[in-house]
Amino acid sequence: MSLELLANELLLDIFEFLNVHNLFRAFHGLNTRIDQLLLIQLQKYYLDFRSIAKHDFEFFSQQHLTSINDRIISLHISDDIETPNLPELLLSHGYRISQFIHLKSLSIDSISSFDLLNQIILQCHELSYLTHLNIMIQNNHDPEENFRDFINSIWSLTKLTH
Repeated sequence: MSLELLANELLLDIFEFLNVHNLFRAFHGLNTRIDQLLLIQLQKYYLDFRSIAKHDFEFFSQQHLTSINDRIISLHISDDIETPNLPELLLSHGYRISQFIHLKSLSIDSISSFDLLNQIILQCHELSYLTHLNIMIQNNHDPEENFRDFINSIWSLTKLTH
């Protein structure tokens, strides 16, 4: 059986099980029908950039992220060995966390820059749907008063569930 013969609904169900950057790499540009499913019909995107190679992230962010940023409901970014400096890279491409207007869940792993984390949290105040925030801080060497202000900034995100 050919992929072309599958119903749109079935393809959309299959697409939901695939990592978004791999989904776009594998299927985008195959034909007009698939592109419309990816860019128009698929309503929710769960982005997990924890194990993405830098060149894959660069390609995805330059080619596809802008076209789906209003439908991203979950974003997971990391600053670890597999994805060093990814949060900085995302912001250096001109993206702001607040651009993901339907974001419900944000997870940030292994971040070591307190200033960058603070910048991201400040942008979260512009997200009306954000209900889940998961942060794993690595090697925090900032003064306790900065950390206290940071925690207060998180608690002022009124829609978060805990």
